[in-house]
Amino acid sequence: MNSLSFLFAAILYVAIVLGQQYAGETIPNSLPSAAGAEKAFFNILDSSGQRTTLINHFSFPGGARQNKTMVQRAVIILHGANRDSNNYFTNIHDALKAATALDPTVNENTVALMAPCFTNQADAGRGYPTRNGVSNTSVLAWQGTGWYEGYTNIYPAAQKSVSSFDAMDQILQYFDDILQYPNMKQIVVAGHSMGAQMVLRYAAVGKVLLLRTPVVYWSGNPSSFVWLNNNRPVSTGQAAGCTTGDEWSTGVGNYTVDYEAAFVRSLGAAGVKARYDARNVAYGRGLNDHGDYSEGKCGPYTEGADRGERFYNFMRQFPPNSGDTVDYYAGVGHDAARMTAQTPGLYRLFFDNFNGNRSHHADFGARQVPGDDPFPA
Repeated sequence: MNSLSFLFAAILYVAIVLGQQYAGETIPNSLPSAAGAEKAFFNILDSSGQRTTLINHFSFPGGARQNKTMVQRAVIILHGANRDSNNYFTNIHDALKAATALDPTVNENTVALMAPCFTNQADAGRGYPTRNGVSNTSVLAWQGTGWYEGYTNIYPAAQKSVSSFDAMDQILQYFDDILQYPNMKQIVVAGHSMGAQMVLRYAAVGKVLLLRTPVVYWSGNPSSFVWLNNNRPVSTGQAAGCTTGDEWSTGVGNYTVDYEAAFVRSLGAAGVKARYDARNVAYGRGLNDHGDYSEGKCGPYTEGADRGERFYNFMRQFPPNSGDTVDYYAGVGHDAARMTAQTPGLYRLFFDNFNGNRSHHADFGARQVPGDDPFPA
């Protein structure tokens, strides 16, 4: 074998090995399928380097896996409280079709879509098999809604050290891997409703991963925000007497999550705000969404009475940076499908920086509060 052939074989071997390292255990499950996706099993390492498995819906155009050398963009869509990753994949897949109709270069071959499923104990027998009521596989599952706040898993029972944010770190590193995706230009971490709450919390405390690929955090209609100081805008009504508003995850106090605990506890709100300000966040607001889902907690009410008030109060106290975008969707309520498929969603999820030139479209919709528009008219 000549030196060139040896080099090629070595590169191919490394690529195969790295590809295999992301392949998790195949988990028997009855989670719903989604058109254009396979149910994939993604390997996530725990704190000791042992494997666990995260189930997700992953791009499978035409019944085949993508040619990774063609992929320029990855969109990771985080589900809401119902853990219906199949529906969220369908939403983002339909949105990609709409984007392709406007620009054929943005398509199922050039954009990778992933919808992770953060199962919990209610998914036993559906998301993973059990024996005597306990999961007996490597699949990751969380307690209740702890996944959106970064808490560690409850299953596998012998490997309780994986934060949902650890899983996100490893997903970002996978798409950023030049041997996996040599032409990757942009990664988008997106979520609606509780998925948007996870996006914002991950943006606030997520590790500094030193990726080569830029990351945008798209948040659509979250029910609450991580407040980045102790200056609460509301103290009456359902917020009256609330003593936990500044605690995680509507604040950063009493941070009971293992993930990045030393950072959060030592630097507090100021440190978290500095990290959050260094991210590029794309805010999406459906102007007809005045609902509320606060899980019986008083913290969200210290930010406002409903999703609308909380959004505007957050914008007033923490104006977006020049790399952020703020988009308003007229006539849209709490609707993930419409938020992703309308023009602002198409730009943030698919078109902005598609070719790696760092460009993004100006904000969509009229200014609502002072300071909320990086490109004022």
